[in-house]
Amino acid sequence: MEISVIMSVYNERPEQIKQAIDSILKQTCLPMEFVIVLDNPDQSDLKALLMSYDHQFDIVKLVLNKKNIGLAASLNKAIDLSSGELIARMDADDISISDRFEVELNELQRRGLDLISGNISYIDEAGKVVGEKSAIPESAPLIEKILPYGSTIVHPTVLMRKTAVQQAGGYRLLPTAEDYDLWLRMIANGFKIGSINRRVLSYRLRDNSMTSNAWKTYLVSQYIRKLYSERRRTGQDTFKVGAPMLLEKLADEHACQKFNRGQKYFTMAMQAMQQRKIGWAGYQLLHTMFTSADNFYYVANYLCLRIVWLVNRGRYQNV
Repeated sequence: MEISVIMSVYNERPEQIKQAIDSILKQTCLPMEFVIVLDNPDQSDLKALLMSYDHQFDIVKLVLNKKNIGLAASLNKAIDLSSGELIARMDADDISISDRFEVELNELQRRGLDLISGNISYIDEAGKVVGEKSAIPESAPLIEKILPYGSTIVHPTVLMRKTAVQQAGGYRLLPTAEDYDLWLRMIANGFKIGSINRRVLSYRLRDNSMTSNAWKTYLVSQYIRKLYSERRRTGQDTFKVGAPMLLEKLADEHACQKFNRGQKYFTMAMQAMQQRKIGWAGYQLLHTMFTSADNFYYVANYLCLRIVWLVNRGRYQNV
């Protein structure tokens, strides 16, 4: 099965983009094409860099957007222009392990999946490994049960069937978490999503990215779960590009500050869990929940995800 890699570039550092591209060009299972969309027409230095790859390598197909259209629209454009049966995602500042596609393709075919995701290591801006993501659920039935409470799929590690993505409607134009919305629509259409705990990618943590995006990701994820509930009840949802109520909440600076304050306690709770300090972790989770109503709902979703995982993981361990 032929693989088309899709990647959108916006404002990443040139040296990081080179590392990302080179990691794809050095795969043990080389893709048939690498569709790169430059979504920032004002970045002349990035344009020159990407054009040099386009000229040197036949598999690189460069697409220059005339104006910034956002990640979701750029990915949809890349998918439409791709020729492979399979679509592999890549981010412009991450690094794929050399046998990523070989491992993912074998697992996707062996288990009859429509989408496979892998685990990751975390690197900083300089490329230094600073941590590893904890274990993720692997079986398709377990992931289907967990997804309504939150996503454990790592977007830039994904390898998926093009027909499945297109039948689900592709990426919708959301401010963030457009992948989570797609995964929920895929399982609603009967497609199988699985994961492996092999670390197939080095995921770059950009300076202050987690803090600046936490509020937006939380609100958009809540909106996505609302749409999922609507589809379960009626068979369709009320999605609208630029939903006014969502944009209004995103602009609430006071609520954002309170949420970010609570997230600091949540981070301490997760660190305490890793250190097996269960009592301290519970205290910090309670602290998080009492910071604001939004933090309460955030922790409630997290706890539901963990409970569903714990209750069902033995049942679906080898599925």
